[in-house]
Amino acid sequence: MEHLSELSRETVNLAVPRGGALVTIDQVDSRYLIGATNWVGVDLPAHCTALGKVLYAFGALPLPLGNLERRTAHSPVDRAQFDHALVEVRRRGWAASLDELELGLAAVAAPVRAVDGTVIAAVSISGPTGRINDYGITKIGDLLVSELRGLSALLGHQPRKEGVG
Repeated sequence: MEHLSELSRETVNLAVPRGGALVTIDQVDSRYLIGATNWVGVDLPAHCTALGKVLYAFGALPLPLGNLERRTAHSPVDRAQFDHALVEVRRRGWAASLDELELGLAAVAAPVRAVDGTVIAAVSISGPTGRINDYGITKIGDLLVSELRGLSALLGHQPRKEGVG
């Protein structure tokens, strides 16, 4: 997390599923004066966060029942669109949240996998929407996937090769 924060200069969070909720368990703060608040232990509607979208997309969190809460005009509330967005998260390997939880706040997250490939956590890089957009959402997503693939390998996960087993 420190390494990701050094590379991006933004806030980095680690979240895990607990029951049906997203729980942020660690944070490295931004190097900037304007940055994200400390989210450790704060209850959040997971569908509005990049961390939550990763955990939903890879089955670590059960999908929310009923209507999705609208936190901002950008919050995902249409169930069909949300489900399609989760398909995209699985395809890309990372999720983004732009002004969905709070106006001016953006985040990109990717999964951490256990030995058997199950997603056990997610890590995000977050900050003001303008800075995240300037850095490049896809660039951040690809950076997270690459770095967290290494972390997952340290935890024993070895991805299957195409066409093998």
